[in-house]
Amino acid sequence: MEKIIEVKNAFYSYKSEDGTLDAVNGISLDIERGSFTVFLGHNGSGKSTLAKLLNGFLVPDSGDVFVDGVNTKVEERVFEIRSKVGLVFQNPDNQMVASIIEDDIAFGPENLGIPREEIVERVDWALNAVGMNAYRTHTPFKLSGGQKQRIAIAGILAMKPTVLILDESTSMLDPQGRKEVLETVRALNKEQGITVILITHYMDEALDADNVVVLHEGKILIQGTPREIFAKKELISKTKLELPVAAYISYRLLGEGYDVPLSLIDDELVESICRLR
Repeated sequence: MEKIIEVKNAFYSYKSEDGTLDAVNGISLDIERGSFTVFLGHNGSGKSTLAKLLNGFLVPDSGDVFVDGVNTKVEERVFEIRSKVGLVFQNPDNQMVASIIEDDIAFGPENLGIPREEIVERVDWALNAVGMNAYRTHTPFKLSGGQKQRIAIAGILAMKPTVLILDESTSMLDPQGRKEVLETVRALNKEQGITVILITHYMDEALDADNVVVLHEGKILIQGTPREIFAKKELISKTKLELPVAAYISYRLLGEGYDVPLSLIDDELVESICRLR
């Protein structure tokens, strides 16, 4: 498949009076166009810094990041890069700029200089894409957390990005809000062909990803399919991440001598247990 993002031996450090923090430490990574990739890791693992490197918000101290073949270090192309790689942050309230939802979503395209007629079309498309068209004339501040985050995603979608990055965008949501946002971004990936990068510390959010990248202390600890990742229990334990419930129970059953495969989802685990009888 075609690569939309290429990271080549990238380093990035934060400097302060207390010293230097190596947030991204020699990462090389390819993201394929149209893929669904999950970055896993605890706070301080380098996930958010890497996200900002991918959309040109930050540039590496050394090494390179290419978006659709363009190096993020080329200053005159940064605006183009940020238009292609949309970044949704953790707190949706910080991304709201207008008191009416449709005006908020129109804000990005207006700043891109898009003609008014096309802005209207983009707002309609973005609201329908996240299932929030019925709320277009509402104020965003009275919505639930999950609804607000879907509006934040719509605001990015209206700028027609090629890549959508969600940086811990579900971490402040309740289970229902998390479910709403995840269903939305998965549909955008499958139905609209948008490349999605989901950054999280919730292991269960990686279950149906195409590729999972586990970050630890600014480096890639391991990457592969969800099944490949969760099969490496000892390595994952270094990151203090919690295995999905089905995978955890599978390991406990295996440890007790039961012949069950490693299951990643509950229904798969139930079927395996039923076959033991």
